[in-house]
Amino acid sequence: MAYQGQKFTEPVMCKDGYVVMLPNVNVWGDRIATMPPDPYAESSAQLFPAGTKLIQGERVWRYTLAGATGLNIAAPLQQAKAIHGEQDDDIVVGAAAAIGATAVELTSTANLAAAPLSTADGIAEGYLIVNDAAGEGQLYKIRSHDAFVSTDDSTINLYDALTIALTTSSQCGLIQNPYRNVIATEAVVSGICVGVPLIAVTAAYWFWSQTGGPAPVVVQAAINLGTEVVVGTTAAKADPAAAATTELCIGHAMTPGVADTESCIVFLTLDR
Repeated sequence: MAYQGQKFTEPVMCKDGYVVMLPNVNVWGDRIATMPPDPYAESSAQLFPAGTKLIQGERVWRYTLAGATGLNIAAPLQQAKAIHGEQDDDIVVGAAAAIGATAVELTSTANLAAAPLSTADGIAEGYLIVNDAAGEGQLYKIRSHDAFVSTDDSTINLYDALTIALTTSSQCGLIQNPYRNVIATEAVVSGICVGVPLIAVTAAYWFWSQTGGPAPVVVQAAINLGTEVVVGTTAAKADPAAAATTELCIGHAMTPGVADTESCIVFLTLDR
């Protein structure tokens, strides 16, 4: 059992052959489940920190939260989309922050004051990047944050301290944790692929998304053995690779993808 304030930095192993690697973040007591984890189960309650890594042999999973829409078995998934183009970059820093600070003030806008940013800690465990001006290039995981309201300043609390000072000329971007509020891949992928579920997943439920090794994947067209498998052509399905910049390779075919809506085995290379 873990208690608030602890940090987990080493893998947990069990006799069933699973290795669980917890993110190096604070974890609350009821967030760690009994062992072993079950990659074929879902739950309304969160049992592990988002992004917890599960390994068994050549297969890898990540602990993931479904978005507001249920997910189909074996259908490729992507990270949640930004609420608005203003979320990704160029958010104004509302107050200077010195080296060693673990809090950054960001100025909200009407476009940013929407779910999930409009709720306190709505993107906790996500990331803040300083994308321009003083402090550019820094990236930090978000511990907690105020709700974004209108054009007020909101405090973003970080796990790690700034290594370069920020000024009011600095600009930042925010993203959710890639394993929270995931959605089916779209015809034109609008985020990184974060794996495939081994079960049908209820909306807003927690589950294990497979990200590495042999996995079942629904396809849209024939895919030859050993060739690249991509997403970014057909919504919620994988496709054979083609010369298109919107496509993202997720792995290689271990069994042939035969026809639309059928599944094949793909050796996923999203995570190892």
